[in-house]
Amino acid sequence: MSPLDPAQAEQLALQKGAMRRARAQGRRWYLRSALMVVITIVALYRGGQVNRVIGVVMAFLALLSWSLGRSLRTSATDMETKIKLMETA
Repeated sequence: MSPLDPAQAEQLALQKGAMRRARAQGRRWYLRSALMVVITIVALYRGGQVNRVIGVVMAFLALLSWSLGRSLRTSATDMETKIKLMETA
């Protein structure tokens, strides 16, 4: 294992920071999705035309935010794999 030169070490540190941010953002989108699901359940439980529309829209948004969170977490995992490969090279 050869030591990294300063430019590579800086690039590695930047990528580690980006990985942590992506993982944290993914976690936040999962939490937003859970909150939207709760709002959906309450709106649909209360009934009425407006609440039903709000419930359906919030359910759709919850699915989108869950997908975004999953995508961010997946990209963070891919970045982590890339960083590990860079460290061992």
